[in-house]
Amino acid sequence: MVTPEARIARERDLYLAVLRVMDAPNPLQPLQDVLTSLVELADAQRAGLELYGDGSVERREWSLFHGCSELEREEIRELTSRGIVASAIAAGKSVHTAHALLDARFSGSASVKSQRLEAVLCVPLAGRLPGVLYLEGKRGAGPFSEELVMLVESVAHFLGTAAERALLQNKGRGDDPTHPYRQRFQLEDIVGRSPGIAQVFAQLAVAAPLDVTVMISGPSGTGKTQLAQALHVNSKRRLAPFVELNCAAVPEGLFESEFFGAFPGAFPGARRTIGKVEAAEGGTLFLDEIAEIPLAAQAKLLQLLQSRQYFPLASPKPFKANVRLVAASNANLEQLVRERRFREDLFYRLNVLPVRMPSLAERREDIAPLVEALLARLAEENGLPRLSPSPACFAACETAEWPGNIRQLRHRLEAALIRASAEAATFLEPRHLFESAAVSTAGIISFHEATRRFQRDLLRRELECVDWCVTDVARRLDLTRQHVYNLMKAFSLTRESK
Repeated sequence: MVTPEARIARERDLYLAVLRVMDAPNPLQPLQDVLTSLVELADAQRAGLELYGDGSVERREWSLFHGCSELEREEIRELTSRGIVASAIAAGKSVHTAHALLDARFSGSASVKSQRLEAVLCVPLAGRLPGVLYLEGKRGAGPFSEELVMLVESVAHFLGTAAERALLQNKGRGDDPTHPYRQRFQLEDIVGRSPGIAQVFAQLAVAAPLDVTVMISGPSGTGKTQLAQALHVNSKRRLAPFVELNCAAVPEGLFESEFFGAFPGAFPGARRTIGKVEAAEGGTLFLDEIAEIPLAAQAKLLQLLQSRQYFPLASPKPFKANVRLVAASNANLEQLVRERRFREDLFYRLNVLPVRMPSLAERREDIAPLVEALLARLAEENGLPRLSPSPACFAACETAEWPGNIRQLRHRLEAALIRASAEAATFLEPRHLFESAAVSTAGIISFHEATRRFQRDLLRRELECVDWCVTDVARRLDLTRQHVYNLMKAFSLTRESK
């Protein structure tokens, strides 16, 4: 019989192990300590952690068990009940059975029969990859207490990300297409491991060491400024200034003085002012929204690119410019050239090395790490607690449409973090993110909410058509199984849903 004092000590050890998991660079040993503490606290037979690559319990990516030899671990990996794990992952909630062998849901499972399983608790992990925390009771000990179930569910919220870190360390970085570029260049401010970002890094690897003009295209809010800064810090001009000018923010009448500077006499009250070109001397000049440059100023920018000389307003002599020019635009410059709103010769001068930043819709696998990175940054900037997103929140972010890309995602996360902090929430939930997307008092549904409802209804219909077979739904909708599981979590769809 465990005394209350001993139970309190075991709970303390468990929470200390969880804290070490959250802080440890290598979480493997702290995760093992958590499993050990859980088995002792629950007086269980064994405990395990498992991660799956695509939502299929047949494709186990990583596992960790308590108190087993390597041979026994291999046997356990083969015997762990697929039916119980699949049910927990599909439903997105805990499965607790007092006696799996007598439970109609699982009694037909070969693994349940072979192990003669009794009390089993299987809790989904919080994280990007599907996974479970698995606890198996001793024979004849009866079900786990409700108090213990709640404790294990609380612990599982903190283990998903740590298990994914352990998986990455176990597999190495061979599956990260951006890793070779991150080893060679400073790219910390650009988050992501998608093939799309790897392609951007490949273009940056070519462009950064050179002094040629780079033209960055891509939808608004995709991080073109961060890419321009990465080009600068990885160039031979890294120790000189990086100067940014948003061309859309400069009034047409002031563009030349802002860009080239001015001398006394340029206009009434004019003083000697330094323009952006002079400020960037020896470094990089980044012209954002370059499509907004007035036509008259375009000719002078072309002269700067051709001769590397420019005239500040009222200057009696030309100035030499030693700058590297990087431009960016979310507009279709070729279309503007056809419409004679942008000079053709300037376009060709700017478009020496084009680089395109992909939208979030083209790199959905980067949304989850972006959410984590942005939340950490926003918490620090606003002096708010660092809240982790729940699995449903990750899934909601990954399935939502983000026409404003990273900028829109950042603003939405900032508002969500403020709401969640105000109510002292433990995790960031979908309701914190999409509170404003609900039905308005006038009964009008926003575009975002209408899109979510359509996706939810379509997914439910497809699931019902194939008797909730996720593999068949994935094939019918041309999605991965993991994406289908994420959608099911985001819309809270379970087989019992009406």
